[in-house]
Amino acid sequence: MDKGLLSQATRLGPVHLNVTDIPAALTVWRDTLGLEPIGENDATAELGAGDRTLIVLHAGAQTPLPQKSRDLFHVAIHVTTRRDLAHAAARLKASGLRYSAQDHLISESLYVSDPSGNGIEICFDTPERFLRREVSADGRVTLIAVDGSAHSGLEALDVPGLLRDLGNSGHVEPRMPANAFIGHIHMRARAPEQLMEFYVGVLGFRPHIQSRTFGMFDCGTGRRPHMVAFNIWARDELREPPPNAAGLNHFTVELASADELAAVALRLDAAGVPVKRAGGAIETADPEGNRLRLVVQQS
Repeated sequence: MDKGLLSQATRLGPVHLNVTDIPAALTVWRDTLGLEPIGENDATAELGAGDRTLIVLHAGAQTPLPQKSRDLFHVAIHVTTRRDLAHAAARLKASGLRYSAQDHLISESLYVSDPSGNGIEICFDTPERFLRREVSADGRVTLIAVDGSAHSGLEALDVPGLLRDLGNSGHVEPRMPANAFIGHIHMRARAPEQLMEFYVGVLGFRPHIQSRTFGMFDCGTGRRPHMVAFNIWARDELREPPPNAAGLNHFTVELASADELAAVALRLDAAGVPVKRAGGAIETADPEGNRLRLVVQQS
């Protein structure tokens, strides 16, 4: 591992979200998206896939997160087969919820929000279609496919074609597959360059897209380059979320070893970033107040 860089084994753990009403949120997260309930009380609901917690809902928000608010844009649950994505699309279609679908060339994605305005992406990675990324002198990003065609990465996904992957049986899996995982988290931002100084320069992620023209900045690892992302697509319409709004409570970064966690702690201290140490974890916040928890992977 390069000095100061997070290892390729770094992954994202549970994402905690504030909601206005847990039962209402569960109609999306559990009943439509198919996450498995793990535990619930008056204050929280924990959901996952297989034996891993993916999402924790926290009651207490007083208002949904307004559109174009600085905060969560979406949390992305990744599936490992296109058929799994097709099952998710079929569940969304049957739910009557408003959703959208995009072909990013490097992935295919479905988008929906819970009743509290928390954005959700269900994503299937398709790196085999991607050849290279071209960035023009003025910062415009073009994705080149293996057949040489150019793509914006924002084309509409052919949902009827995706649903044909399910065949004619009519069977739709009611649950998210056991190997689904949190693949990335994406926020709206005011000062993405400052945020990247924190995530790249202090935490040790690798930079990926850094383009004001495209309106997105992201970083990750050599294995997963798109793990933490920020966009400025709202531009001058971006607003601060109202007090006690829904949105991101915090997200989790799972590091490969205790030594790596200790190295990150030293970099945070050297940068003067306030931290709280709790039960072997480090809790902190980025320059725009997005909270995160750094822990050592358990398995």
